[in-house]
Amino acid sequence: MVKSKIKFNDVSFANGTQKIQLPKYSSQVINLANGYSKATRPANVGQVSEDIKTFRDDETLTGYTNQDWINWHKNKYPEGIQKATDAAWDMFQKMVQSLNTVTKEDIQKWEEDFVFSKTYDGLMVQNAIIKKIAEEINTQNYRLASPEEERQGIDGYINDHPVQIKSDTYDRTGRLHNEEMQCAVISYKKGNKTIIFDYNPEDFQ
Repeated sequence: MVKSKIKFNDVSFANGTQKIQLPKYSSQVINLANGYSKATRPANVGQVSEDIKTFRDDETLTGYTNQDWINWHKNKYPEGIQKATDAAWDMFQKMVQSLNTVTKEDIQKWEEDFVFSKTYDGLMVQNAIIKKIAEEINTQNYRLASPEEERQGIDGYINDHPVQIKSDTYDRTGRLHNEEMQCAVISYKKGNKTIIFDYNPEDFQ
């Protein structure tokens, strides 16, 4: 087995694509405007990833270069890029107008929210889930784990039963450093505005 790597620039060179030049910092802002406005939604430019596969499978074509792809897409969606451009530009202008109202005090509020609230909430999600479960099973007997208990792999206790709270991307094994101790494992997934998790109330009886 040979392990290798390729630079992004080499990918572009191999595919014959061109790197565009934009004003400093503007690419990230344009990307946000594009996302907020849904400028590149399928109704405008098609389902691009699927269209590329269709393009590659088109046996009527004489070539499959990047320019061939551009021609193929423009033929199928003649107004697609213009529609996307208009939508993103409208949103970009709205964003610029809004950004012009931002003050230094607003920046300080953002920094405080990031350091004091969002990061804290992100790391303390275990506490919120343990408290929520305790409320749903109608018990006041719950707490976060002590530093020593955390070293054993325990995040907290509900009705004196140890529990692990793990992201759905974490290895869901329930293994503890103390092999004699049984532990419930609660997996959670973060959505846009909610945290979704499931548990068995019998684990805490």
